Amino acid sequence: MPDHEALKTAKSQAVRYLAYRDRSEKELTLYLGKKGHTPSVIEKALQYLKDLNYINDQRFAMEWGRSRVEGKKFGKQRVRQELFTKGIASHIIETTLETLYDSHPERDLAQACANKKLASLHGLDPEKKMRRLVQYLQRRGFSADIIYETTKHGAD
Repeated sequence: MPDHEALKTAKSQAVRYLAYRDRSEKELTLYLGKKGHTPSVIEKALQYLKDLNYINDQRFAMEWGRSRVEGKKFGKQRVRQELFTKGIASHIIETTLETLYDSHPERDLAQACANKKLASLHGLDPEKKMRRLVQYLQRRGFSADIIYETTKHGAD
């Protein structure tokens, strides 16, 4: 049964890939696909890893989201997009965002980002400073409402 060897190889490659950091199910599927495994082998390997709780998209979403919010101070839109790209189901994404932004209000994060960015924008004329600040906050994933609230007192 040559399939057994392929499954053993796929499992060990997946475990090595998971050793660096938690991964989503989609990330592991793509990784094992690139390694040349058949869909049936990938499916069996993923089921094995799920049974051992090595793959858990809810846990992954929460950890990934927490690192993006606490470490990089990203807004909801950016975190939502990153999790979506990682193949996380939309109901898990929404639950994760709700939990994260309950304990880290988005307005506070945007204000902290704005304050830090403003320090690097001194010496520019107010219009240019404001434009750069708004673009910076957009890239970090904050909504137009939050950007407006953050900047209306902002770049004085």
